[in-house]
Amino acid sequence: MLTPITAQYKTVTLPVHPTASDLQGLVEPYRAMIVAQFNAILDRTERNDHYPWIDTKINLITGEELPPAHPLLGRDLVSGWVQGRGLESVVKFAVWLAPFAGDGEVDRLIERARRLAADLLARLQRAREINGGHLHFFMTPTGQALGLGPEMKRMPVALDASSPHSYSDLFCAKGMFAAAHLLGDRAAMGEARAFCMAVCRDVMARTFRSDQPQPAAGARPWITGAFSHGPAMISLGMAALLAEFEPGPGAAHLGLTLARRILDAHVNLGGKWPALREYDLVEFVDEADNPASDESGRIISDPGHSLEFAGLFLKFSRAVWRYGGATPAQREALQCIERIMPALLARAFANGFCPAVGGICKTVDLLSRRPVDDTMPWWSPPETIRVALAAWLVDESDESRQTCLGILAVSHNAFVTHYVRPQTHLMAVKVRNARGEAVDLMPSVPDADPGYHTLLSLIDALDLIQVLSQ
Repeated sequence: MLTPITAQYKTVTLPVHPTASDLQGLVEPYRAMIVAQFNAILDRTERNDHYPWIDTKINLITGEELPPAHPLLGRDLVSGWVQGRGLESVVKFAVWLAPFAGDGEVDRLIERARRLAADLLARLQRAREINGGHLHFFMTPTGQALGLGPEMKRMPVALDASSPHSYSDLFCAKGMFAAAHLLGDRAAMGEARAFCMAVCRDVMARTFRSDQPQPAAGARPWITGAFSHGPAMISLGMAALLAEFEPGPGAAHLGLTLARRILDAHVNLGGKWPALREYDLVEFVDEADNPASDESGRIISDPGHSLEFAGLFLKFSRAVWRYGGATPAQREALQCIERIMPALLARAFANGFCPAVGGICKTVDLLSRRPVDDTMPWWSPPETIRVALAAWLVDESDESRQTCLGILAVSHNAFVTHYVRPQTHLMAVKVRNARGEAVDLMPSVPDADPGYHTLLSLIDALDLIQVLSQ
C-alpha cells in the first residue's frame, strides 16, 4: 500500500478536461508535498528551544533563514496568525496520517505532531491568560501582545476581557479547538469551544476587529468604517470543526448563519446591484450592506477570498452530511446554498485569474474589471483546487461540472508550475508579480505558510478525489 511517507513527488500537470484517472495521478505528488512540508515544519520547530513556537521563518525564494535579528522577521517576534493556523494544520496532519498507523515511521510522525500540538496548545493558553483572553498579530516569545510603531518601535498592546476579538483570536480558537479534540483534553475542549463561540458572537455583531497592521505590504486597500466578509468566511472553518466534533442542529445553524450573512450582504444575487455581475462577491460593505467604495470610487473584490468562501462553505456542508445531526429544514437550506457555489466559483475565478502568467490577482475593481493589486499570492490556487473539486460534487449540470474540472486543472497546473519549490521542502513562494516573477513581499504575515492554506486544502482535495473516483 502506498503510504504518505513512501509517496514520491514529481511535477504532474493536468489536461484541460481531466478524467478521474488524471485526478488519481495527483494522489502521490500531493501526499509527498504534504509530508515533505510537515516534516520540515516539525524538524525546524524541534531544533531550537530558544524559539518554542512553530518555525516557518524561511525565505521561500532563496531557501535562506529569515534574518534572526530583523525587527519584523526575527525570532523575537511571534505571529498569532501563524501559530493559530499552524496548530490547526498540525492537528489535521496527525488526523490525516491516522489511517496509516502501524507503520513505524508513520507512527513516529503522528507522535511528533501530537507532541507539537500539545505544546503549542499550552503556549497559546498561557498567552491568552497574559492578554485578557486574547491573542494578537504580533507577540513576544512569551506571548505578550505588541504593536509596531514608526521605525519598527515596539509598543505593548493592552488587551482585556472587553477587547473585541480579532483574526488572531479566530485562527487560534479554531486551532485550539481542533487540538483539544485530537488530544482528548476535555477541559481544553470546553475552554476552546467557549473561545470559538465568543469570537463568533463578535463576528455576527460586527464588533470583530482586524488586528493586522494597516497598511501592510501587498495588502488589499482598506476601507475605513466598512465591513469585510473575511471574519464570517474564516469562521465557516470553525463551523466545519464543530460539525465534525459536535454534530447536531447547533453546528448546522452556526454555519448556515455565517453563510447567509455573506450571501445576503456581500454577494450580488438576483441582480440586486445592477452595476455588478451576478455572483460578484464584494469584499467591503457599509452599515446598510451596500458595496463600499474606496477613495478612488472602486468596489473591491478579492477573488481568492471569494474562492475561499465557497470552499469553506462546501467543507462545512460536507461535514454536516458526513457526521449528521441537521434538521430537515437545515438540510434543505444546505442544498439551496450548495447550488449557488459552482456559479460563485466560476465568477470569482473569471474575475481574478491571469492566464498569461498563471495566478489569481489579489484584488480587482468590480466596476472596471481591472486589477487593483495585481500581485498573485500562493494561497489562491490551492484554495481553488479544493473548491473546484467540492463544487463538482454538488453540481448537477454536466456543463457546469466540466467548468469546475477545467478550473481545477488550470489552478493545479499554475500552482505546481509557478509556485511550488522542490528545493525548499516543496513549499510555495508567497507572492508573484504581474509579470509572473517571484517577489519578496509579505502579503499578510512575515513567516511562511505553516500548512494552513496549502496543505489543509490539499488534504481536503485528496479526500474529494477519492470520492470522485468511486
